Amino acid sequence: MTTPIFHAKSTAIEVVKGLNAKLDGKVVIITGATSGIGVETARALASTNAHVIITARDMNRGAQVVEDIKKTTKNNQVEVMELDLTSLQSVRNFVNQFQARKLPINILICNAGIMACPYSKTVDGFESQFGVNHLAHFLLTTSLLPELKAGKPSRVIAVSSLANKRNGIHWDDINWEKNYDKWLAYAQSKTANILFAKQLNRLYASEGIHAYSLHPGGILTNLQKDLPIEEQRAMGWFKEDGTANDLFKNVEQGA
Repeated sequence: MTTPIFHAKSTAIEVVKGLNAKLDGKVVIITGATSGIGVETARALASTNAHVIITARDMNRGAQVVEDIKKTTKNNQVEVMELDLTSLQSVRNFVNQFQARKLPINILICNAGIMACPYSKTVDGFESQFGVNHLAHFLLTTSLLPELKAGKPSRVIAVSSLANKRNGIHWDDINWEKNYDKWLAYAQSKTANILFAKQLNRLYASEGIHAYSLHPGGILTNLQKDLPIEEQRAMGWFKEDGTANDLFKNVEQGA
């Protein structure tokens, strides 16, 4: 049997087809799957006949995505559940609702995130990038450990970023109350994603839960919504003619 060859711009659908992936009945939860690479990750996994649950703040938007994925994959085991990562109570509500269903979790993908946004705080008073990108996912994952154990061998995927290299954890002012830097705050949250995945794997791999972090590559999505086009051009993300840098992927490739 020939091993398929993939490259940086292989699409998620090409990968699951190339591996002949079969996830019939496996339960997959994906946060942030109403736009960007989250949608295409959900679509690719749904194409393997997995039971895919996407989370959404906007349930109307979530329902639209679900219907689109069902239509393109012919998999009716795709659904949306409400989750607002700016609120830890919303995370707890999601966990309670999911646990009431007595389902295992085979794959949990912590994909949702925000990037380089103006300073703001979550409902619980945390700097928004750290709160949404790390703390909410930390609470979600640790609260669902019983379901991850029930679904073993299971895996947790933390979508991080190469931006982590710009900063570690800002221990002296983790909430960025002073001298807020949007990029360093983003880097802090992505570093936290990596450290969390490493420690989770260290603690629970022996119990059948494996955790990984990844950099999906450069993809132009709604993640950049808070960045002026001039700033994106200055960073080399766009060419002079307004088209994206050739190094960037599309969302199907980034998933």
